[in-house]
Amino acid sequence: MATTGTSIRIAQVIGLGGAAWLSGNIASLSLLTIPTLLNSHTQSQTQSNPLTPHTLAQQWRQTYELGKSQNRPISALIASSFAFLAFKARTAGGPRSVVALYGLAALLTVGIAPFTVLVMRGTNERLISLSEGTGKGIGKVGSEQEEEEVRGLLERWGRLNGVRSSLPLIGGVVGVVAVLT
Repeated sequence: MATTGTSIRIAQVIGLGGAAWLSGNIASLSLLTIPTLLNSHTQSQTQSNPLTPHTLAQQWRQTYELGKSQNRPISALIASSFAFLAFKARTAGGPRSVVALYGLAALLTVGIAPFTVLVMRGTNERLISLSEGTGKGIGKVGSEQEEEEVRGLLERWGRLNGVRSSLPLIGGVVGVVAVLT
C-alpha cells in the first residue's frame, strides 16, 4: 500500500494488536477460567460446604456476562479498523487483494458475535438457566445428574469458546498478510 499516513498506521496497530489481544482474552476463558471453575468444584466436594452445580453455573455466568459486555465493543472497534483500512486501500487504488484481505480480517474479528449466537446459543442458554436456579449455591449438594450436566456444559462451552477465540486470531493473521502485501 502506497499511503502510509498516520491514520493508516494507527488503524493497523489497533486492528493487528487488537485482534491478537482479543483472541488471547477469549482463549484465556477456555484455558484458565473453565479449568479453574471445574477444579474448584471438584476440590470443594471433600469440604463440609461443597460448591453446588448452581454455584458453578453462577460463577460461569459472571465471567460470561463480563466477557460479553467487554468483547462486543472491542471486536467492533477492531473490525472498524480493518474496514477503514480496506476503504483506504480501495480509495488509494491499492490491489484488490489487500482490500479483500482487510475486509476478511474485519469479518473474522466481528465473527465472534454470530458464532456465539449460531453455535454456542444452546449451551449458553442452558448454563444461564442453571445459574438462575433456586438453590442457595453452597452447602446444598446437587444431584449427581445436575453435577454431570453442569460439568459437561462447562467443558463443551470451553471447547466452543476455544474455537471462537481463533476467529480474531485468524483475522489478525489475515490483517498481517494485507499489511505485507
